[in-house]
This record gives sequence, C-alpha cells and structure tokens, in this order.
Amino acid sequence: MSMNFIYDRMMKTIVLTFMIVMPLPVSGQMRVPHIPKADLALTNKQAIEVFDALRGVSHLCKEVVFPIYSFRSRIAYGVSIGKDRLIAKASEVAIQAHLMTLNKKNETVRLTVIGAYPDHDLVLLSAPGLGAPAAQWGDSSTLEEGSFLTAIRPDGEAQAMGVLSVHERSLRQTDQGYLGVAIDPREMGEGVVIASVFKDSAAHKAGMMPGDTLLKIKGKIVKGYYEVSTMLRRLKVGEKPELSIVREGQPRLVFPTLQARQVQQYESRRMKSMDGEQNRVRSNFSNVLQSDMELGVEDTGLPVADLEGRIVGMVIARAGRISTLILPGEEMKDLLSREPQEIDMKPSRPIRGAGRSSESMSADDREKLLRKLQDLLEGG
Repeated sequence: MSMNFIYDRMMKTIVLTFMIVMPLPVSGQMRVPHIPKADLALTNKQAIEVFDALRGVSHLCKEVVFPIYSFRSRIAYGVSIGKDRLIAKASEVAIQAHLMTLNKKNETVRLTVIGAYPDHDLVLLSAPGLGAPAAQWGDSSTLEEGSFLTAIRPDGEAQAMGVLSVHERSLRQTDQGYLGVAIDPREMGEGVVIASVFKDSAAHKAGMMPGDTLLKIKGKIVKGYYEVSTMLRRLKVGEKPELSIVREGQPRLVFPTLQARQVQQYESRRMKSMDGEQNRVRSNFSNVLQSDMELGVEDTGLPVADLEGRIVGMVIARAGRISTLILPGEEMKDLLSREPQEIDMKPSRPIRGAGRSSESMSADDREKLLRKLQDLLEGG
C-alpha cells in the first residue's frame, strides 16, 4: 500500500464524512457537498504532515522486518532480533514448508525453526546470512488510547495505519473478570439497560436485576454496549469494581466480585462474515494492544511504530475487519530474554511429489501442530 494510495483513501474518507454529517437535500437535488477551500487546504496540510512524519520514523522498522514465504506465497512477516534470527507468528509460519525470506540485498535466505514461545504464538527462526540488526522495542505503556500507530513494511511504507483503540489487556478468559449480564448491542446512549442477569453470576450475587440501568463503571460514565463491553474486559477476576446503577429512578452502588468466565464467547456466522477473514489463533493472549488498523491475515509479524518512531509492538493477529491485535514492545523484550521451547517439526511420514521435499508436512500433521500450539496458548 503506497503513501499515495493511503492519501487518496484518506481524502475520499474526508469527502464521505462531509457527505454523512451534512443535512441531506430533498429528493432530486442530491449532489456532493462543496468543501470550503480553507478546510480542504488545512486537511491537505495535516495529511502531508502525517505522511512526512511516517516517512521520518519508518527507517527503524524497515531495517528489521522481512517477508516470510512458503514456496512462492507470502504467509507472514518476521522481525529481526539479531544474530540472523527472526521472530514470527507460530500458527501461520511453523506449520508451513520451504520457509524462506529475502535479505536487504534481495537474496533468498532459507529459514528453519529453532523453537517457539507458544504462550504468545511466536516462533523463532534461524536465517543464516540475514545480516539485520535487532529490533529495539519501545515501551507501549506510555501510549494513550487514540495514539496514532502504523504497521511498516520492509520497503518503509505503511501497510496500514490507525489508532490505539484498546490499551493493554488480557484476552484469556481465565484472566478476564466476568460480570454476568446481557445488554442489548443496540444500546447507544448514556447508560445501558441490563436485559438479563445470569443466575449465580457476580451481578446476580451483588443484587443486580433486569431493568437496572448501568450508568458508571469505577466512576466513569458508560455510553453504549461496546464501551461497556470494552471496559468490563479490562477488569480482572476477583476485582470488585464500583458500579453505579439506577433502579426505578433511585441511584444505587453495587460492588460485584468478578468471576472467571466459564463459557466460550459465541461468534455468529453473520459476525464472522462481517469481520472477514481472521487468523485462526487470535485469542487467549496474556497481554495485547488493539488497534483499528485494517490488515490481512498474512500481515502478522509487521512491526508497529508510533509517531516518535519507536517500535511499540508487533502485529500478532487479525481479529476482525478493524481489529488488529498487537503484542506490546515491553512484552516482546521480556519474552525474548528467555529461551524458546522446542517443538516437534517432524512429519509423521515423508511426502514427495508436486515439488515438495520430504520435509513437507501432511495436512494432518499441520492440523496436529496447530492444535498443539492452540492448546499451549490456552494453557492446556
């Protein structure tokens, strides 16, 4: 994705935004609204400043990111950690055969698996002759929600850009506090009405009832289903948040002791189709950031930079159309200070023909390894 393409898309988005927020004319008079020259000039100036800033900060990223291929298909990216080694997403890379990359001289470099960090779905790869420096991981904890982020390709261009939509949190259901209420997803205003309360849940034990209006969580006013859902997911098992509710016009405070979630979250076919293609392993991470960057399933492994040029994380999964999960820089730094786990990469039987060598995995072998990685990620 070139900067010109991104700029063009941004300008189209701006025009569409003006079309949406301006009053609609009467039937037969539909036309694209005129954007004042002063506003357009300001928008152009701001867009140019953003792209100049991106070009200025991408040099650190482009030196440490490399495409990963299986045969001739790019399946992911990897980030250099020095000593001719790459780190990449295990469930997308470790199960594939004939892994290779291109160094900065455009020479083919064969990749072999050294080991894995299954708790984070990462694989460590040997890349003899890569000759790349180690990525310098920045501290993402200093970022605020709404901070600008960009995923940088090996050519220094932005594959995608967006904002930090949700700060560091655990996606493991055993870590997340569970309140035990159902809320209508169409709720958009200030405060949300509790549609139902699950028996023996934290909400039930705290005395919450269907029809209660949830106004605040830990003193912060909530506005709509998605904000409530996001705030609750950040809370931990055993935590006792202060919830402000209104029942029959009377304000109340409740302090539920959050429980561990006992059931898997349901994903409907409609939700999956709306989100598009997703990485198979996209949950149960102990600590991730979330951004609204639009990336593909084959874009895992891209380094993520802020506007100061710091590498604040690495893309670990596409969880939805505008939901990209990022392993924080400080998590990567701590993780890579430890030795990786060995994983069995041997196929159950050699497969020959169709251009594949005897090291290739059968579909059954790939599925078994993928299940093993998922089990390890889930703590099994």
